[in-house]
Amino acid sequence: MGKEENNEGLLDRLKSKLDRMLGRKKADSFDVSFTQKAGTPSMRNAFRIDVDNMQVVCKSPRVKCKITDISANGVGFKSSKDFPVGEIIESVMLWSGKPVLKNIKMKVVRRKGSLVGCEFIELDKDQDKIISKIVVAAQKRSIKAAHSGAKHAQDDKEILKTAEKVTKRPSAKDPSKKIKL
Repeated sequence: MGKEENNEGLLDRLKSKLDRMLGRKKADSFDVSFTQKAGTPSMRNAFRIDVDNMQVVCKSPRVKCKITDISANGVGFKSSKDFPVGEIIESVMLWSGKPVLKNIKMKVVRRKGSLVGCEFIELDKDQDKIISKIVVAAQKRSIKAAHSGAKHAQDDKEILKTAEKVTKRPSAKDPSKKIKL
């Protein structure tokens, strides 16, 4: 409610400023309204980047799918299997054919034809870090490809190196154990 009032106040100020700039009198003013359509890209919480070298392997149903885009909050992938909206999927993400993220939980938030849109849920700190690196590397690759048309393997090596560090690191200690002083 506060956000709507804030938007209305902002629109009123913009209208009056435009009227002053154009030399309009209050009687000559015009009305402007703004309604955002559901499902538009501006409704999303994070910027999406297209990828061509990533797959997701879903555990149930056991299926390997090509990821079309990724963001800090989720992925989009193509699948011939049916994933109903609201379903929780446990999966493994592959980067250039190598596993970089294991035990990722995703919730299906949209489905259109063979395209499935999922958001990440219950990410731990290390998983979030790797996803951020993947998104940044994909953005860098996209920019470099636009400028030079060449693919760079350096970003792939950095992501795989980070994923290996995380998997080799021992898991968090059991909090139920008592600490000896």
